Amino acid sequence: MARTVRRLLPWLLVLGGASGVGGAAGAGQVTLYRCTDAAGQLTVQSQPCPPASQQREQTVGGVSSTPARPTPSASTTLPADGAAPHADPATGSNGEEGFRLLDSAVLARERAQAAADAQEAARPPPPPLYRCLRREGDRYLSESATPPPRCEALRTVGLDGNPATGAGQACEVVRDQCEAVAGPDACAAWRDHARQAQTRWRLAHPDNVAWRREDYARIAAIVAASCGE
Repeated sequence: MARTVRRLLPWLLVLGGASGVGGAAGAGQVTLYRCTDAAGQLTVQSQPCPPASQQREQTVGGVSSTPARPTPSASTTLPADGAAPHADPATGSNGEEGFRLLDSAVLARERAQAAADAQEAARPPPPPLYRCLRREGDRYLSESATPPPRCEALRTVGLDGNPATGAGQACEVVRDQCEAVAGPDACAAWRDHARQAQTRWRLAHPDNVAWRREDYARIAAIVAASCGE
């Protein structure tokens, strides 16, 4: 209610100055009455407040009958605490005491942005995700900082150095190097992770389709909860 009154103040002043109502405090001046009822509702009018209301009077200079853009002056700003204004009321930059003349499109955009900001703040951060590098140079995403090691086969040779006479098998244990994805890039990485899981599900062998589908659904749920659709 208070914000609505503040947006209408320039036009109330225009009407008061043009009609000469509200009791002149001097040449070219009008008096406005700020009335607060028992329920805390605020109204601004050109007549004294009804009984049982808290009344505050504000004398302002006269204005022309042609509405003009509000300017930072005492004739267009009514501070709630009686203090001098600290900002241009046309921009509303001094908080609750300012006012802006906004059309419905601007208000709709502000409400939508505020709702989006509130929804974003309420989302939990996604779980840690890691970018890993294989020795061959391939990169991949992992939910573990230490993926299971791999054992790469080694060539064996005989005592004479001949590979054809080699006996037995040997392998080298290889561990991939991983680093955590930074916070600002986490959602983009999780979306990539979900797309890769979906591809693995689509191309899976019939024996693996069920658990691949479940893994994709789990990752997609994380993305939706922490990063939005």
